[in-house]
Amino acid sequence: MAATFFSFAGAIWWSVAVGLLCFTLVCGLAQPFVQRRRARGAARPPVSVILPIKCLDPGFERAQASVFAQDYPDYEILISAAEVESPALEAARRLAAAHPAAACRFIHSQGCAAVSPKLNNLAAPLAEARHDYILTKDSNITLAPDALTAFLQNFAPGVGLVVAVPVAVRAESVGGWIEASIINAHARLLLSASTLGLGFGIGKIMALRRSDLERAGGVAAMSQNLAEDTAISMAFARIGLKTVFAHETVAQEIGFRYLADVYHRQARWSVIRRTNELISYPFEPLASPLPAAVAAALAAPLAGLSALTAFAATLALWFVAETVFAALKGWEISIWSPLAFLGREVVALAAWLRGWTTHQVTWASQRFDAREGVREAD
Repeated sequence: MAATFFSFAGAIWWSVAVGLLCFTLVCGLAQPFVQRRRARGAARPPVSVILPIKCLDPGFERAQASVFAQDYPDYEILISAAEVESPALEAARRLAAAHPAAACRFIHSQGCAAVSPKLNNLAAPLAEARHDYILTKDSNITLAPDALTAFLQNFAPGVGLVVAVPVAVRAESVGGWIEASIINAHARLLLSASTLGLGFGIGKIMALRRSDLERAGGVAAMSQNLAEDTAISMAFARIGLKTVFAHETVAQEIGFRYLADVYHRQARWSVIRRTNELISYPFEPLASPLPAAVAAALAAPLAGLSALTAFAATLALWFVAETVFAALKGWEISIWSPLAFLGREVVALAAWLRGWTTHQVTWASQRFDAREGVREAD
């Protein structure tokens, strides 16, 4: 009786997981066409582009140079850092000197009012920006030359925040390929959400109007949340403005990554997601092939298969489906992809389990409690 129960439970899990996979594959392919039809904005207002920097991340110079190369009529660049001197600042100054025609300013942003180190870095340039439209991006995000135009097109009536789905590029180690696999698997889910008209705060790159941010309570209203992107999206929702994904993805530079760093970063975001996404977090393993393969092994007797055959077939078919999807999207694939696919499952599920065991995270060499309203872990 117990064996039959687990077999049917496994069959139900496997069916739901594979159904979700197929659904997200179709939606992920459709997203650019669907969202482009919604992106009807034609205005090209002046924009203040804020680049908060700290570390000299992989691809840093390529990512920052892409901002100076935007095909856009009127925008300024504000580079902000808490430090007075750093390798990242030196590299940014070289880039600014190489583009003397660009309107670029450096701002020392040493705020401490917010829990999030990133939000502290954004506070000063948000206050000093000349324009109402703001775009901010992380230092490892590379933009296409038409990115500013693409983002502004998505400011339809009722839209307050425009974000983009990051897609991993240029991994240079096994750890890097594992992180790229994690990011791109997540990208497929985000593209699917966008197709359905859903939007979430994704802090890798965000476009908003400063006037809307002030109506939503300003930086102070988001200061007690480590996930400032989620906090901004929720604050905008409270004043009737929605968050949407742009119809174009952005490139996230990966470079060389140590596996331990990948795990710790994923564990940090797992803890933060559990704090901010209480409803969806428990269901995250449904989008993962490893639990689906275990479910297939449990259900195997119902189909007259061995557990090992069902387990291996599920993993193999899932990998093939993701690889075909990546090829159709033009995403990077390599000989490391099979290993990265398996490695990401171990890392991502371990990080998900870690998210249930603690509220403490380490960010920018500081320890925090991810629960809203608690600034620093004891």
